[in-house]
This record gives sequence, C-alpha cells and structure tokens, in this order.
Amino acid sequence: MKQIPIKIGLTGGIGSGKSTISKLLTLYELPLYDSDSNAKRLMETDSEIIARISLLFGEKSYIEGKLNRQLLAEQVFVSADKLHKLNNIVHSAVIDDFHRWVEDQNNKAVVFESAIIFENHLEEHFDTTIAVISPKRLRLERVKHRSGLSNKEILNRIANQASNRTLREKADFIIVNNEKSAVIPQIEFILRHI
Repeated sequence: MKQIPIKIGLTGGIGSGKSTISKLLTLYELPLYDSDSNAKRLMETDSEIIARISLLFGEKSYIEGKLNRQLLAEQVFVSADKLHKLNNIVHSAVIDDFHRWVEDQNNKAVVFESAIIFENHLEEHFDTTIAVISPKRLRLERVKHRSGLSNKEILNRIANQASNRTLREKADFIIVNNEKSAVIPQIEFILRHI
C-alpha cells in the first residue's frame, strides 16, 4: 500500500528567505509544491478562476489571456478586502491542486511553500508547519535587491502578511534566517523531529 506523505507547510513573509529554505529542503529529497508558481499557472488556465477574477477586478485584469499582475497588485496591496477576496478565489484552487499533486508523490514527506499559510487559514491541510523569520530591515534589503519595488510597496506587502510574532505563535517550527544563525542545523533539527 502506498504511504501517505507527511505534508509540511513552509511559510514566511516576503524577503524572509523562505524560497532559499525550500530549495535547501529539496536537497533532502523532499518534493516541493511552490504555491506561487502554481497559483500563477491556475490564474491563467482555470476558466472558473479567470471568470471570478475578471468579475472582481474588471475586464482589464487579463490582457490577451495573460493576467495583468500590475493592475491586481495596485489594487490588492492597498485594499485588504480585495486581497482577501482574491486569496479566497485562488487559494482554494491551489489547495485542491496541491492535494492532487500529493497523490502522485511517492515520498515520506512533501513541502508546500506559501507566504500566507496562516493568513488564509491553510494550516489545517498540513501535518506540521515551519515558519522562516527575519528582521524587517533585512527583509526590506533582500526584496529591494531582487525587485523594482519601492520601500512603500514592500512595506504594504509586509503589512498584509503575518508578523514574526504571529508566526512564532502559530508555527510548529521556526527557522531564524538573520544571516547570523546557520540555517542548515535548524533544518536538520526540524527534519529529525518530523
């Protein structure tokens, strides 16, 4: 009989280093489901999602079949209500897609990476959760380095995500990614305890 993998939810705010940690976890032969890339795929291929986003954001939300990310970002990161509605549309589809993906995995454990597990109350879908936390100053530096976002845009995104304090309270395990604490020993400690 095929074993059911342990489902690990990996989260952390923008610039926390969550993607780096997820890449490191794949080195331990853990299959990774990247919710961001799969959400982007579903938002451009799932007809129900396309219809609901178009209804919420208007006909300009898609240009020649491609999602108008700039328009959505301009609206959702200044409106908690629109962000909440968009997340409800996309994340239920992502979770369904994740569960189908898990069925195809033949591994002891799998990882689901998302910046907003707790904000969207997705933790019930996982056997355990890991949160990556970093100081705000470091997060700002990282995001500015890799994107063209302004401080204000980055801070708006940080404000819409769980704080380090909330992550500490809700996650089963914490990885401190502050460029002082080594992350590999933290990962190995967690994997021994899962």
